[in-house]
Amino acid sequence: MRVTVLMDNHTDIDVYYLGEPAVSYWIEAEGKSFLFDVGYSDAFLKNAKDMSIDVTKADGVIFSHGHNDHTGGLVSLMDFCRDVKPQMICHPHALIPRSLDGLAIGNPVDKKTLQQNFTLFETKEPFWLTDRLVFLGEIPREFAFEKPYPIGSLETKDGDKPDLILDDTALAYCGEEGIYIITGCSHAGICNIISYAKKILGKDKILGILGGFHLFDLDERTQETITYIANEQIRSLYPCHCTSFQVRASFNNRCPVNEVGVGLQLSWE
Repeated sequence: MRVTVLMDNHTDIDVYYLGEPAVSYWIEAEGKSFLFDVGYSDAFLKNAKDMSIDVTKADGVIFSHGHNDHTGGLVSLMDFCRDVKPQMICHPHALIPRSLDGLAIGNPVDKKTLQQNFTLFETKEPFWLTDRLVFLGEIPREFAFEKPYPIGSLETKDGDKPDLILDDTALAYCGEEGIYIITGCSHAGICNIISYAKKILGKDKILGILGGFHLFDLDERTQETITYIANEQIRSLYPCHCTSFQVRASFNNRCPVNEVGVGLQLSWE
């Protein structure tokens, strides 16, 4: 599997791509290609063009969850892929409007329009994209230190409800010696994601993780997470996006981390 970072909060020195507080990855595995999240704007498309990546060739567009820093580029993507109508794969909640303090923070395109432009597949269950790459679906919340907490509201047909971001998910790849995980924000908890990936893939060794951990402070949740991941002895750890510098530095004291920037390419076997 090869993963290219099309969008992240950071760019590398002397590599002239665009960055924004958002996520987008281009994933190639077993002869197929996927867009995993589409950033906040059209900047990921500009980066893809500069990297000679043709996103219209994607076999699927996948969402880690429905926040607008992962779905905001949909408007531009629809124009780009108008004649292709790729498959879209996500948890059902990813397409529900959501807000925080009166501001819309969800997917900017209504479901009817998405159905006109994509082949929509919504699922809470794991879904195999290739023989080795799986969309994990809804992540069970099992660890007490990763207790879910609401961020804004889901605007459902039954009224606004606290948004526990149950749509948050990840991709897992069955490598030759273990599992690789790609996350968006890990609102479900990165340790919960790891545990579920092991269950679905039937392997115990985590070889690598790329993505946001949604950890900002050196609080109990962060310290418990660092201890858990340090015990996993993961050789390729790439926290990014919604992982603060002080958290990444604290991780690095226990388990060495790698830097992430737009244009980073990882080849995982």
